[in-house]
Amino acid sequence: MFRKTYWLNPVLMWSAFAVLSLWLGWQGYVAEAVPYGDVSFVYEFWAGQAAGGAGIVGLDSQWVYPAAALIPILLPLLAGPGLYPIGWIVLVTALNAGAFAYLLYSARGTKRNDLQRTAAWWWLAFLLLLGPISVARLDSIVTPLAIVGLLTAVQRPAIAGALLALATWIKVWPAALIAAVLVAVNKRKTVLLSVVITSVMIVAIAIIIGGAANIFSFLGEQTDRGLQIEAPLATPFLWLASFHEQGYAVYYDSVILTFQVMGDGTGTVAELSSVLLGVGFLGTLGWGIWLHRKGSSPSHVLPAVALTLTMVLIVFNKVGSPQYIGWLAAPIIAGLILEQKRFVAPAVIALVLGALTQGFYPYLYNGVLNVQPLELSILTLRNIGELVLLAVSASVLYEAKRREI
Repeated sequence: MFRKTYWLNPVLMWSAFAVLSLWLGWQGYVAEAVPYGDVSFVYEFWAGQAAGGAGIVGLDSQWVYPAAALIPILLPLLAGPGLYPIGWIVLVTALNAGAFAYLLYSARGTKRNDLQRTAAWWWLAFLLLLGPISVARLDSIVTPLAIVGLLTAVQRPAIAGALLALATWIKVWPAALIAAVLVAVNKRKTVLLSVVITSVMIVAIAIIIGGAANIFSFLGEQTDRGLQIEAPLATPFLWLASFHEQGYAVYYDSVILTFQVMGDGTGTVAELSSVLLGVGFLGTLGWGIWLHRKGSSPSHVLPAVALTLTMVLIVFNKVGSPQYIGWLAAPIIAGLILEQKRFVAPAVIALVLGALTQGFYPYLYNGVLNVQPLELSILTLRNIGELVLLAVSASVLYEAKRREI
């Protein structure tokens, strides 16, 4: 009993959180790890442009992100001139601390207390294994919102709807979590109303400050892009490039600011990815709806559908950026708390995926760009692991049985 209480002691857990946050921050600001390039150059450039009156992306011009992404892009400017990266790290750390505090204290006096604190330990391990990319993208802002949003969905659907809607207006992928919540919970009208109200408020604010023409521009920005090199569907073409097959190579798209692979068949596969993603998404939602109607409890359907939808988005996505693995935190944490043993295997696999992702990004990323066999092998193992986790998550969902909340 003493040992169990010791490891779940908030003082120890906050100490671990602080050390990890300092380590990840140090990687960005002092060691200047590659992931923080987006923060130091792209995000800071957008923020400086807006602050200098040279135009606001997403409002005065088309943008790849939804309008609410401007909030975390601009906030680090408060740190002062030349301190934008520190401001970013502080912002991400503060949001993570909020979600961490929710895990530690929101279930005190209930049976979920130990489960939530154990899940919090898993999250720390996941962040450590995934490395600096876990705190160096807009996805880092969305993750803590998604964690609390999923965990409040059953008991506080209005809060969940607002948090997940805000997250979706920062980065689109939490829309999958909204879909999972609408499938799983009983008070779906409350969730939907909360999502609509939050979205209308964001759109209204954007229109009032002059962004009417570009508020939905993000919807078309991803359609014409090719296969990004980290995407699972790009893996065979990378190996063809590694074997020096004619026409296959890695190139940099200066418009989208990402590395993609070219060669015969890449365009077809990029188009096919959208079909596969749509089929997988609709199939998962359909099965979740069937489970709900058959009486499966929201506490089972929600994390299982959320994880499967997330894996569909990752596996069949033509983008596949390294930070996408960070999306797993919210559904895995929800599963460890609501489903416990059934999510142990997905949680372990997710940790392995995090470690493999850090294995090639950022430290060996040049090797991937140069299609070197060692680095490609690590990336390939990671992508195979994603397929495994998709299969495991689908199995957890498929084998659902009637349960009480």
